[in-house]
Amino acid sequence: MTQRVFFFLLTLFSLLGAKEYDTIVMNIEAKLFPKIAILEENIAHNPSPYLNIIIVYKEPDYDAARNFKQKIESTYPDKIGKKKVIVSLTKFESLQIANMDALLVLSHELNELEMIALWANKNKIVTFTYEPAFLEYGFIASIYIGKTTKPYLNSQTIKKYNFVFDSYLLQLSKFKE
Repeated sequence: MTQRVFFFLLTLFSLLGAKEYDTIVMNIEAKLFPKIAILEENIAHNPSPYLNIIIVYKEPDYDAARNFKQKIESTYPDKIGKKKVIVSLTKFESLQIANMDALLVLSHELNELEMIALWANKNKIVTFTYEPAFLEYGFIASIYIGKTTKPYLNSQTIKKYNFVFDSYLLQLSKFKE
């Protein structure tokens, strides 16, 4: 009986730690994030035949991370532009620079969000976040969904770390100042 109560409480706490992810928003972001990444100058001019996107998750959000990965891969089964899209999953503690063009960051503690964004920006890695509110921690892009759907960019981070995006993307985007 004690084991069942313990298991129930453990399951309940892990479910409470997980964030709810809207399927429609995930579908939109899975389509747009790779397109935004490919419009960044360093990625566009990189001779690598791959666009490596890493999804950073915490354990309660593993299923959401796996779902994001599947959505991106099914949207881009071949190539986007001249690059094959490769999507990997990792936890914050395991982040490494090798073979990384962009990060998609799911829900984390606020101090972890700041550390992830700072680390990525210093290493010239384009960052995306599911939550537009997380842009204030230094992430580069999210998706604004209102009357229209458009990229939501953090202009301060882009300027501070010298990211250069195609002018077409900048014209279409909404900016967090």
